[in-house]
Amino acid sequence: MFAKIRNRLTLRYAMVMMLLMMAFIVASSAGLLWILYQEEQQDLRSFAEEEAREQAGMYKEKTAFFQLPPKENKDINHGAKIFYYVFDTNRQMAAAEEPSHGIRTGVLRIIHNWDAPDGEVELKKFHLPNGDRAVVMLCSMKIYDESQVLGTIFVGEDISAYYHMLKMLFIMMVIISIIFLIIAAFAGHLLAGKAMIPIKQAFSRQREFVADASHELRTPLSILQTSVEAVQNDDDQKLSPFAIQVLDDMKSEIRRMTKLVTDLLTLARADAGATNIIKEKFDLVAITEPLIHSLQPLAVVKEIDLKMSGDETVPIMADRERISQLLLILVDNAIKYTPAGGRVDVLIKRTAAPKTSVTIAVHDTGEGIPENERKLIFERFYRIDKARSREEGGTGLGLSIAKWIVDVHGGKIKVESTPGKGSTFIVSLPM
Repeated sequence: MFAKIRNRLTLRYAMVMMLLMMAFIVASSAGLLWILYQEEQQDLRSFAEEEAREQAGMYKEKTAFFQLPPKENKDINHGAKIFYYVFDTNRQMAAAEEPSHGIRTGVLRIIHNWDAPDGEVELKKFHLPNGDRAVVMLCSMKIYDESQVLGTIFVGEDISAYYHMLKMLFIMMVIISIIFLIIAAFAGHLLAGKAMIPIKQAFSRQREFVADASHELRTPLSILQTSVEAVQNDDDQKLSPFAIQVLDDMKSEIRRMTKLVTDLLTLARADAGATNIIKEKFDLVAITEPLIHSLQPLAVVKEIDLKMSGDETVPIMADRERISQLLLILVDNAIKYTPAGGRVDVLIKRTAAPKTSVTIAVHDTGEGIPENERKLIFERFYRIDKARSREEGGTGLGLSIAKWIVDVHGGKIKVESTPGKGSTFIVSLPM
């Protein structure tokens, strides 16, 4: 139990750390990208305005629009990160300081499909023939001579190196975070173990107290029950109706306390691992039939139809006494919480898929169990209707013992219920 709690705490610590690291990586990467984009955006817009003014000045000085043809500029500054293209009003290239040869085709394709307003910087990505990804920032600006539009200049910057640097930085941060997360999980596991030491000690003392108290209470309870029965069976004593009723009530409460003490002792021994499970091969149907027969009088009193169905023989390797106790708990609970005129069906059968196993299903037509309480019914002392449970003599320990019996046999237990229509407890045990 403590190992599971420790593992859960470690997992939660690791998940919290993972979420914090992810938030840090995402925030850091987004922040760096935003700062880079804002700075480059401002520089590119300023450069575009400056080039537009220079090109307008060249037009005035030469009295002809852009005298430098593209072919004269094709070898200028090929390795530069910043580049520009100048187009006249007919969309013909008039001047250029081109980017590297690898991204030129992609840049021209973007310019050809450009539809952004003047002065707005856009980030564009495209794949190169070799499979790499290029990242460029582009800005367009109209060239004016007073109110006359002379053409358009496109200014861009190749930031692929920045992009790849950020990508590598992101990968490095992820790797470092994973290493840090593993170290943090290991440290969290150690800290969780140390934090649980006082809890283990307190639980151990509580378990010892419950076991000792339960063991010590069994003898006086047995003496009390024997004494009450002796008084009731003494024919020489003339008891009043009130005294007889008091003795009956005492006997009923002593039985209830004896059952509670026995259940507590069973769970205390189970927690301590002191309860031995002796497995043997037997027929499950053969022990279920007499148990159903012994509970028939109780069902008849409540006018409940109690029936058993399934395979004729179901061999199983298990602890005979504990499986009988499991069946008694499930069937007794079904009878207790089924109203008069209802039905309780017990099904015993072999299941082939996905693994060969034995299925025990106990179905009743009671009030059902609300969905939000189905996971809690196997907790100790948990009762859905406490007043009714007290009236029926329930202690809230039966299903806890049933779950322990199933778990110690390597099986599974679950409940399916529809409020107002009934419940079905399904137990699956390995053969």
